[in-house]
Amino acid sequence: MENETDNESDNESIELDSEDEEYEEFADDEGSREVVVPGEILTEDTKTYLPGRGTIYNNDRTKIMSLNIGLKQITKNYINVIPLRGFYTPRPGDKVIALVVDKNPVKYKCDINAKDFGTLKPKNTIKKDKSRSFRGSGGSRGRGGGGGYSQEEVNTSKYKIGDILIVKILSADRINKPELTTVGKYLGIRNNGIVISIDPPKIPRVIGRSGSMIKMLKNLTKTNIFVTQNGRIWIKGEDLAHERLLIESIHKIEDEAHTVGLTDRIKEFIMNEKKIRGLE
Repeated sequence: MENETDNESDNESIELDSEDEEYEEFADDEGSREVVVPGEILTEDTKTYLPGRGTIYNNDRTKIMSLNIGLKQITKNYINVIPLRGFYTPRPGDKVIALVVDKNPVKYKCDINAKDFGTLKPKNTIKKDKSRSFRGSGGSRGRGGGGGYSQEEVNTSKYKIGDILIVKILSADRINKPELTTVGKYLGIRNNGIVISIDPPKIPRVIGRSGSMIKMLKNLTKTNIFVTQNGRIWIKGEDLAHERLLIESIHKIEDEAHTVGLTDRIKEFIMNEKKIRGLE
């Protein structure tokens, strides 16, 4: 069973450079700021491009059209439309910040900033020991209730109500509530720090093209930052003044997400504010 304290310590020491791959899927293409509307044809080149988020083929699959009012974005060979405003829709594989709001002996109930709460089962909070047998002497499978897990590992004592978790969406559909896991790289409890929320569609702008914005934010404000797809951002700075400046900068990004040249403008804002506040 993973040690909860060790997991939290590891999370605190994560450096942004090691997290760069986490942002590739929803990084921002700052060069594309074209506003489109529902039904608008985005391309007829269906041999080169595929529909991504917020887009769909027409009936004969000869065109890709927009489903939302938003910003057209081309990432690799996918055409996406990033809504100007919207709710978070869970998708398998997404990493999100969750708040434990309730629990019973068999599951945790987690707020993931979506229409439905997420479900975190105890078996999805621990790494399974592959060397453990399902049919150990004395009937360990029956005692553990989870085949390969001990009784201590299939209860809900690991996390408390109010804990902040980085989780991954295991499954999500229209019928069942999202199922979560805390097993994986960068996942687990992360109570030390501050969590803020912004409109989920604006998250790519906080990342920036190839991670340019978030790297700049981290370096100029001397903070650790973890951005997730449900619009929640975990930050921990060396002091409250730097954290406050970072929060103001993120909200400025949110307000001006539709504009061009945002990275340079945010850099200038931070540098000026650091001089005014004596943070140099």
